[in-house]
Amino acid sequence: MMSAAVPRNQPRIACLATHGGHAGGAAIAMERLVSGLRGAGVDVGIVTRANCPWPPAIRRLDRRIRRKIRHGRTPLSNTLFTADWPAWDLSSHPAVTRSNVVNVHWVAGFLAAEGIRRIVASGRPVAWTLHDMRPFTGGCHYAAGCTGFTTTCQGCPQLAPTVAELAARGLARSRRRLHGVPLTFVAPSHWLAGELARSSLFDPDSHAVQVIPNGIDLALFTAGDRAQARRALGLPAEGLGILLGSVSLDERRKGGDAAVAAIARTAADVAASSDAGPQPFVVTYGAGGSTVPGLPCRHLGTVNEAGVRQALHACDVHLTMAREDNLPNTVVEAMACGVPVVAAAAGGLPEMIAHDRTGWLVPVDDTAAAAAILGALCRDPLRAAAAGREARRHAEAAWDVRLQTTRYLELARKLTAGHAPSTNGNAASGGDGVPAPLTPAVAPFAHPAARLRAPLRRLRRTASLPWRRAA
Repeated sequence: MMSAAVPRNQPRIACLATHGGHAGGAAIAMERLVSGLRGAGVDVGIVTRANCPWPPAIRRLDRRIRRKIRHGRTPLSNTLFTADWPAWDLSSHPAVTRSNVVNVHWVAGFLAAEGIRRIVASGRPVAWTLHDMRPFTGGCHYAAGCTGFTTTCQGCPQLAPTVAELAARGLARSRRRLHGVPLTFVAPSHWLAGELARSSLFDPDSHAVQVIPNGIDLALFTAGDRAQARRALGLPAEGLGILLGSVSLDERRKGGDAAVAAIARTAADVAASSDAGPQPFVVTYGAGGSTVPGLPCRHLGTVNEAGVRQALHACDVHLTMAREDNLPNTVVEAMACGVPVVAAAAGGLPEMIAHDRTGWLVPVDDTAAAAAILGALCRDPLRAAAAGREARRHAEAAWDVRLQTTRYLELARKLTAGHAPSTNGNAASGGDGVPAPLTPAVAPFAHPAARLRAPLRRLRRTASLPWRRAA
């Protein structure tokens, strides 16, 4: 592992996110970074939506928007889709004004492009850490194969025709707000950086992107006693333990259906083979659940980090058949614990796994290929153990949170060097050169430019009302 170094003249950083704590993968990744920064002696403040005033009118508007989107989704995807309003102006928030670098994280339903523009206009450099595709699309967090975000998001395939205009108008609004605004994006994977670069929101004259993988505490996530973990969870002492884990096992892009099909095929192959060894078993965690007929399955439900580690310690291999993903925490956690990963070669996963060395990659939705690998591991469990040791070595080289901390501090010092408040007309206005007055500290604002068709006319009228700061 690398040694921790505490740089001098450290910046003061404000991290902005919709949620903190254990509320999803993005929140977990941010909290791990903040912990690493604070461990290096950096002054870091966190601002979440829970910390800000939430007027009843805005709360009602937020519920109405979410309901319209939820009822207007197509079967293509059930991954989150969010509008960029209502939104908040945090440019005068005390945590922002006392910082000299603002690190934006996952801010859906909290901070929109207009809010980012106002922070930059107030004189703070912004590093915007991407956790999914939402910052550069018209609302989808993963595009499900659509390339609309590279142009206009017209005819969004994730939305029914009655609300599809929401995506196009949202992307157009974000482009207007952020064109010419100096921003540095941070992508945990080269895949996500590439998707940003080909989006129509990305302005190569004003925007930059840097790849900094997420980090993890390698002293906390490390190999454990497999026999002890199995006894504690009431699992079989013998047999290949296969782990499926996610915040939501029912999310279609996560490929839970393909993973179950691959395991079922493995079970059939093992049952028909005379040299496959003991029967495998399955451990799952997260919202939802998966069962494989004919195999022992233990669903742990929603677990904390200690529960994730215990599940990893009990299993021999982690399986993910995700169809889209960035740099999933589950894979980082597994490899840090010395558990190799069988994964579909989607998104940032090929950057994480060296095939047949630290894990195995298969084509997306190729359940036969995944089953063949799992069957081979059933026959030769020492092969999984060897790959697990290599996976741990890779985690130490790539995902040590101290390495991530050092890279973020280098970026922060670069952003603060000689930074002065922006005087660019585009950065300080709504895109038409007219300066936009800043609203009071942490006041929510709505976008009066929103224009939706008949089913959302009432919503548009509500959204254009002037909001007052909560008492």
